[in-house]
Amino acid sequence: MSIVVNTDFTGEYKVAKTCYDQLDFYIAKYERMYLIQLLGADFYDAFIADLTVSDPQVPQTVEYLTIFNEFHADESTCVYSSEGIRKMLTQFIYFHYVREGQVENTPNGTVRNNVELGTNASFKGNIVQAYNEGVNNAHSIQWYICDNSSDYPLENVQPFEFTSGI
Repeated sequence: MSIVVNTDFTGEYKVAKTCYDQLDFYIAKYERMYLIQLLGADFYDAFIADLTVSDPQVPQTVEYLTIFNEFHADESTCVYSSEGIRKMLTQFIYFHYVREGQVENTPNGTVRNNVELGTNASFKGNIVQAYNEGVNNAHSIQWYICDNSSDYPLENVQPFEFTSGI
């Protein structure tokens, strides 16, 4: 079970339904990694323990729901806005899925996928944008956690860096 499910990949992060098996691998691989970076190890364990058993999983307590769901807040001269943890994870997983799906491991080494009729599409701009939107969401969630540290004593947030795609 997980927070992100393959049906979350719609709209600008659309993935073909025929690829859901591959996508499940990426969800399993990256969801945990990004949540630990977002929250820290101990906070991650507490957050996971609070999730429902249904798929997709969601938190049950107010403190966790606050950072899990969309929010926006004014702080001095800044506005913090998050599309929520599920959307953040979708953005990061989409980035890895599309980027890594453009290459294939073969007995002769790693090669770029090729198509018979046409040319490969360039996903660089779209996936970099998806990744950086995930970073924006992560920054807002981490700001909220740190700004309300009495509600989140287990936090040990780790930095997220933007990418230029290089």
